[in-house]
Amino acid sequence: MARRGGIQRRQVVFFGVEGKSDRAFVNFLGRVCDDERLHLHLDVKPGNGGDSVAVVEEAGRRLTKHPERRSIRERLVLLDSDRIETDLMVGRDARSTASKWGLEIVLLVPKLEGLLIRLHEGHERRAVTAREAETQLLKLWSGYHKGSLNSHQLKGRFSLADLRRAAQHDENLRTLIGKLQL
Repeated sequence: MARRGGIQRRQVVFFGVEGKSDRAFVNFLGRVCDDERLHLHLDVKPGNGGDSVAVVEEAGRRLTKHPERRSIRERLVLLDSDRIETDLMVGRDARSTASKWGLEIVLLVPKLEGLLIRLHEGHERRAVTAREAETQLLKLWSGYHKGSLNSHQLKGRFSLADLRRAAQHDENLRTLIGKLQL
C-alpha cells in the first residue's frame, strides 16, 4: 500500500514478548531486516512477565488495539520453551490461548540465553538447560547483562550470518527468520 508521496508502507510483523531482553532481540532482528533492505516494521510489545499464558494474553489484548491490525503480516509471540513446559504441567496452555487470539508461538529453546549461546560461532549445536544457560552464556560473553541487553549490543556481536548458521540447527529460529524472509 502506497502512502501519499509514493512511499510504500512497511509491512508490519507483530511480536508479543515477555520482557526487555526479548524486546532487544526483536529490535536486533529489525536492524538486520533494515540492513537487508526488507520493507518491514517489527512492532514489539512486551508483556509484564508472568507465565506463558499471561504473556500470550497480553499480546492478544495489545494486538486487538493495534491501529493497523488488519494489515499485519505476521502475529507472533516469543516464549521460552522451559516456561511453556512448566505452565503445561499446571494446566496453563499457551498454545491454545494463542490460537484463540490468532497468534503463532515461536519458542526460544530453552530460553533467550540458550539461543544467544548458539549464535556464537562454533556453538550452533550446543544444547544447554534453562538453569545453566545464563552461566554458560557469561563464559562466552562476559559483558552480557540480562536486564540491560539492547539491540545495539546484539548488533555489535551478531550478524545475519550468525542467525542463519544457528538456524541450520534450530527449527524454531529457522521458522522465525523464515517468517521475516531473512
